[in-house]
Amino acid sequence: MSRGPERSPWFEIFLSGVNAPFGSTRDDLDGYRGIGALSRLTGAERTEAEDILIGKLAGDDGRAATALAEAGCVRAVPALVERAADSRSPTMRVFAARALLRLGDHSGRAAVAALLRTRAGGPSDRSSAVRLLAEFPDPDKNLMLHTALTDPDRIVRNEAITALLTAHGLGGDETRSGEVLRGIGGRMLSSLASVRDEALAELRTVLARWEAGETAEQLGLTWHADRQAEPLKSFIISLDSEEPEWARDYALDGVAELTGRERALVENLVLLRLDLDRRAVRAAARLGVGRAVEPLRELLRSAAPDTEADVLTALRDLTQD
Repeated sequence: MSRGPERSPWFEIFLSGVNAPFGSTRDDLDGYRGIGALSRLTGAERTEAEDILIGKLAGDDGRAATALAEAGCVRAVPALVERAADSRSPTMRVFAARALLRLGDHSGRAAVAALLRTRAGGPSDRSSAVRLLAEFPDPDKNLMLHTALTDPDRIVRNEAITALLTAHGLGGDETRSGEVLRGIGGRMLSSLASVRDEALAELRTVLARWEAGETAEQLGLTWHADRQAEPLKSFIISLDSEEPEWARDYALDGVAELTGRERALVENLVLLRLDLDRRAVRAAARLGVGRAVEPLRELLRSAAPDTEADVLTALRDLTQD
């Protein structure tokens, strides 16, 4: 009885890894065990190993797409194109599109865009998709913005904001961590349309001025408040207090005297919490945040009875002559 060709130890390691039962460890999720052996293979063994991985694409195994991209296997492009376009698994479509991009093929862009437009898959799929979209040359910024405004999941919307800023060249830590973009991004995650709309208008202004040539410094995007100085320190600490909403208000001593950028920071922090924390409703009234009137009216339409009383009181205080 004839024996088949003898396998190299590296091929046996590769084969053992790709045929191992799928587990739930971080390593299993990230890729096949022992996949590094693929880079050691040459000739017929290398071709056979790549063919095995290409075959696994039909079973919607995203790890195969990743391995093929890392191996630079351009022979896999047709199969990856098919999976990106036709797989019933949104997760696989993202894996395939990412692999194609790594291989220098941009045909997965349409699959990523379609996934976001149709809101297919779960939040993790759409988060991955919008991050990947930002990696394509000349990404669809309008789609990123649309996703940031309309996706039902806050995590996806946040990823879309980050992707949009990255696509505009504003994704660096210095600007993203600045108070201006943090304030805009936080308010765009609000469930209140009036809060989101205000933040969107500010974002569009920032992006237009940035594209017109103004610097991050001129736009105030690199400004960081001194959050260790009073009264900001006590105010910010109180935002995350574990006290019940009804038991203790935000620390507002001295806050009303803040002006300029510090005042805008405080108002933004209050506005982005209006739909989440009754204390923010009361703080808006005590600080005289006129920008809160429309969001409070919107909140009133869906407020629980205990929150409704606070909202009505705040609106009365903010709108009285």
